[in-house]
Amino acid sequence: MLGLAVGAARRTVAESERVALFRALGRRFLVAGGIAMAVLIATGTDMAADRLGAWSDLTDTDYGERLLAKLVVVTGVIALTLFHSLVQGPALTGLRARALEHPEDEDLRRLIRRKAARAGIVSAVNLVATLAILVLAARLLTG
Repeated sequence: MLGLAVGAARRTVAESERVALFRALGRRFLVAGGIAMAVLIATGTDMAADRLGAWSDLTDTDYGERLLAKLVVVTGVIALTLFHSLVQGPALTGLRARALEHPEDEDLRRLIRRKAARAGIVSAVNLVATLAILVLAARLLTG
């Protein structure tokens, strides 16, 4: 849904307002996603406490091994999200704001394209990892 909103906004919002709009959208999405992740971690912790008797069950049982794999991927998703939100996003925001002041600077435009491509790669890896979490969650429920 966010992608659809961003696509529509890109065509209707003046370039000078886009940087602030996309930054605000990103922050709101980060908050909503963070709350959802916290709820999932809390409910998952409660569920794991019911199914595992000891910490060693994470490596000694089939359920524990699948849960541990899921936890590793979840940790990766959180790390990628934080990197994107705290490092890549602010850097791109600053570059795009500079580009508004210097629209003729082709070197700056190339730098933005490179950094945006890297951010896209991080987002794609995050998407694949999120899908992996869903698969691992399904395996936990069926196993």
